[in-house]
Amino acid sequence: MQKPQRIHSFYVMALLLALLGFSNVAVADAIERGQKYVMATHSFNVFIGPRTNRQTGETSPGPLAALAEEAGKAGHANLAVQMIGGSTPMQHWNQGNGDDSQNIAKVALHKGGVDVFTMSPNSIMPEDGIDLFGDLLIQTNPQSRLMVQNSWSAWDGYGSTASVGGSGGNGFVNADRDNATLDTIDAWLETLQGEDEYLDRLRGQLTGINHRANRAMASVVPSSIAVYNLRKQIIKGNVAGINRQSEVFRDPIGHGAQPVMNVVTYTWFAAMYRQSPVGLQALVDRSDPSSAERELLLQKIAWNAVVGEPMSGVSGSTVPLD
Repeated sequence: MQKPQRIHSFYVMALLLALLGFSNVAVADAIERGQKYVMATHSFNVFIGPRTNRQTGETSPGPLAALAEEAGKAGHANLAVQMIGGSTPMQHWNQGNGDDSQNIAKVALHKGGVDVFTMSPNSIMPEDGIDLFGDLLIQTNPQSRLMVQNSWSAWDGYGSTASVGGSGGNGFVNADRDNATLDTIDAWLETLQGEDEYLDRLRGQLTGINHRANRAMASVVPSSIAVYNLRKQIIKGNVAGINRQSEVFRDPIGHGAQPVMNVVTYTWFAAMYRQSPVGLQALVDRSDPSSAERELLLQKIAWNAVVGEPMSGVSGSTVPLD
């Protein structure tokens, strides 16, 4: 007997949205006005925002703000950061143990004036906290956007699934990343994109939020795609000043060294402002002779990841990496 054809929930919701008269993905021109954003985040994302010098206690606006300033996005500002290491969205929702006055993210949303609310789930997908925050955003900031990062795998997936999450290294060390081949990384990318796999489930959940909002407010920020494609370029020998994959991570867990942090920041800029970061100079390290060439490649990788994601809300053509 022939099995009935299975239809992705993502595409079912897309059809419903089309019938309601608006697109599943908000595709528009570049956003010129600086965005005011709130973060509910973990350590694979927090670095795009404000940074505090641990020695002096001084806070700087951070790399995303530097790109926005260079690109003329007047008014760009971070309104609040709720940081919980290794967190899920539900942990952010429950922060304060029922006392919402102690929940930085909820306080900021109720205060209003938020253009973008950012979230960074880990391996659990779908995740109830995304829906809860999405519905709160609809209620408190009805014209805002919800942007959700798909993060790369901790420990390269050892101890959990191969392409997202990871719940223990099982002896994995940072140098083991150098054993990943092009085929290894292509398999991660294929797993991410498969039917009922991580990105399919994330898109389906965000499509549900869009349906409840009656507009395309929620989108995917494909940071994992950018990081994995950076690693492919390292294997091919195309990343100036970088010879091994392990050089772009700080530890076995997968916290990014500067190239990873920068390619993720470019990805967020492209997704938040619907504009290519290619050519921006704010993150170039003038003391490093290989930096300018490397940053240009990172910018191209980030842009290609964003325009290649069907639910990023950004349209455009990919650019050659050579």
